[in-house]
Amino acid sequence: MTTTSPLPPHAGRDSTFALLDAPPATHAIATRVLDRGQCGPDDAEAPAYRLFLAVPRAAPPPGGWPILYMLDGNAAFDFLTPAMLEGVPGLIVAGIGYDTEKQFARSQRIRDYSPPAAPGAPLRPDPHHPERLAGGAEVFVARLTGPIRAAAEAGLAVDGTRRALWGHSFGGLCSLYAACTRPGAFARHAVISPSVWWDTPLVEALVAQARFDRHSTRFYMAMGDSEKRTGSAGPPPDGPSPVTMAVFAAVAAKPGVAAATEVYPGAVHIAALPASIPAALALAAA
Repeated sequence: MTTTSPLPPHAGRDSTFALLDAPPATHAIATRVLDRGQCGPDDAEAPAYRLFLAVPRAAPPPGGWPILYMLDGNAAFDFLTPAMLEGVPGLIVAGIGYDTEKQFARSQRIRDYSPPAAPGAPLRPDPHHPERLAGGAEVFVARLTGPIRAAAEAGLAVDGTRRALWGHSFGGLCSLYAACTRPGAFARHAVISPSVWWDTPLVEALVAQARFDRHSTRFYMAMGDSEKRTGSAGPPPDGPSPVTMAVFAAVAAKPGVAAATEVYPGAVHIAALPASIPAALALAAA
């Protein structure tokens, strides 16, 4: 699977938010900045969280709508199209982004989406970029499943058994972390090009310790076959990362997991983001 969507440079570009000006016939589109006092972040210098919502225009079913949460919400909603949403008329999509005009809030997303060294551990310098702090996923996921979720779902008829979480790159790492540490918080996870390289032993340990046998959890895990780290030298690899594919296999082998894995031919790292959205929408809507 490849994509013809215009791709941003690695550092990100300004968001277009085109859906706000040209919404689909099936969904109402809205965005707002979430209250920092309730939803965080604690750092006053960090951008507040911004919520993007696509809500079905039809009346909800008796049990409520399924909902897909998308991390890096600015970029996710930039790549969502009216046609994609019209293909899932009964699905709420909630993008959790940042109060910035960029598609990616680079430093803050690394802080929010990277796992702590151990449960309850404080933030630490990013091992790859020591000028940044990392390891905030435990705090962020608690907020995502608490006050951020409450703000996103306020006034909406949501089926609490059909929540899904999508993430790409560090967002994919966060989706995997949430699945491993809070099984049952989301019934379905789309884990796209997760940044396993960031701390491979930590990721492997998270997966090894995770238990899904008390929950029925569906995974869609995918990456391109030409991905390499931003700024790394040399040509794109000929095939997907063996380390990441091994993590995918370990997740799929867990009791209680139903998993589908896909490799996007010819896709570099950023191209896996838009390539994954149709399958993530289908996963969440099923």
